[in-house]
Parts: sequence; C-alpha cells; structure tokens
Amino acid sequence: MAWGWQLWLSPRPPRSVIASDSYIMSPYDGARFEFFKDEQGQWAVREIHYIDNPWVKDGHSGPPLHIHWKQTEYFQVEQGVIGIHKNGKQLKITKDDGIVTVPAGTRHKFWSHESNQEDLIFKVWAEPQGLDNSFDEKFIRNLIGYQRDCYKANMQPSIFQLALISYDSATLATPPFWVPIWLLSVVQYVMAYWVGGCLLGPKVGGASE
Repeated sequence: MAWGWQLWLSPRPPRSVIASDSYIMSPYDGARFEFFKDEQGQWAVREIHYIDNPWVKDGHSGPPLHIHWKQTEYFQVEQGVIGIHKNGKQLKITKDDGIVTVPAGTRHKFWSHESNQEDLIFKVWAEPQGLDNSFDEKFIRNLIGYQRDCYKANMQPSIFQLALISYDSATLATPPFWVPIWLLSVVQYVMAYWVGGCLLGPKVGGASE
C-alpha cells in the first residue's frame, strides 16, 4: 500500500493488462505499435503514425531525445517520411534510404516528418537481442502502456517511474547537448532506483505481466 505523498509524487493509474495483445496504441491514439518476429526470428515493432492525428501532425508522435547504451537501433521505412535526430544531425528518411542505423550510445529521437502526406509506417528493432535489461518488446509495452494509462486516468506520468522503466531497459533520457553517458547514467540511476524504486515504491506493473 502506498502512502499519500508517494501517490502525489508518483501517481499510479489503473494498469491495462496488454501482454498478450498483438498491438498497443499510444496516448492520444496517434500511433500503433505492432509486435512481430521477422524472417530471422528476431522481435521487431511496426509503428504506424496516423497523419490525421493532431499529435502526429505537430511532430509529437515520437519519443524525446534518448540513448540506448547497450544496443544499436535500426529503422526501416515502409511508407511516408520519418524524421530522425541523430547526434545533432537532422535526417529525412524514406523507404528508398533502406535501413538506418543508430549505434549504441547515440543521442537520437524520431517523429513523423512534417512533409508527410500519408500515414508514416516503419519497422524498428534493436540488436543484440536477448540481453538482460535491454531495449525490447517488454520495454515498449511497459513504457507506452504506462503513458497511455496515465492519459486515460487524466494523470501526469511520474518522471521517476519513467526513469525506472527506461533505466531497467538500458535507455537514458538526454538533453539536446552532449553530456557524458556516465553522468546521465548516475543521475538517472538515482532517480530510477533510489527515488522511483526505494522511496516511492516498486515499478508500476500491469502492461507486461
């Protein structure tokens, strides 16, 4: 049972059980995440960002700047145009560009590019797979599921819970300027485990249980 001050610092919305769902929706219904295994048996996600959704049109359908410190992330566009910020460089990617690689440790984010005239559809995955505490399907289900449940309950997601979910999956939020990964890791470790885990209680559950 959580204390009142814990709920104030880290609201806990009713959690949706979505572990068996083949896809999940983002907050505001702007994007759909379809989970599947490719020809090599590796997990991947097909994201569909709906052009008619205002959240997508305004460029808010992707995550904020972040770093995966264990894995390389790959993007392959199937329809439309994706914008990718990669270590300060802005990329405009279509299916003609093939697979785009974002090496481990790269500061990056992505969104539906403002030039889109149709839904953006792309495949994304990370390698190596099968690591403990890595960017994987469970991470996406927990992160997006928690944000959507907060939205449905009219609550602001807790930055400490977001840090805990992300740090558990070797993912760090980052400012738009260069900061050493070790420093980002120390700060977010404290936010995630000392504050989010120890002080405020365990990680919110439900999305991947």
